[in-house]
Amino acid sequence: MLIAMYVVSGLSAVALILSVMLQTSKAEGLSAAMGGGSAETSRFKPGSREEWLYKITRVAAIVWIVTVLIVAVISYGRFA
Repeated sequence: MLIAMYVVSGLSAVALILSVMLQTSKAEGLSAAMGGGSAETSRFKPGSREEWLYKITRVAAIVWIVTVLIVAVISYGRFA
């Protein structure tokens, strides 16, 4: 079980890293970071590459967090 969680955690970590690296930057410098970016009505066009990368990033992050927590709980139970 623990090895399976390691594998799932590793695969989701790689998916998370790749999906973040493939996303395009829409920031326009420091003003966008402070909330002064352009106001768009929708974030992404439906079916676009950016939308798919956003969904993959979100799912990979959730899977990675859950598997890391499961590994931590299982490992804690072994050594406690």
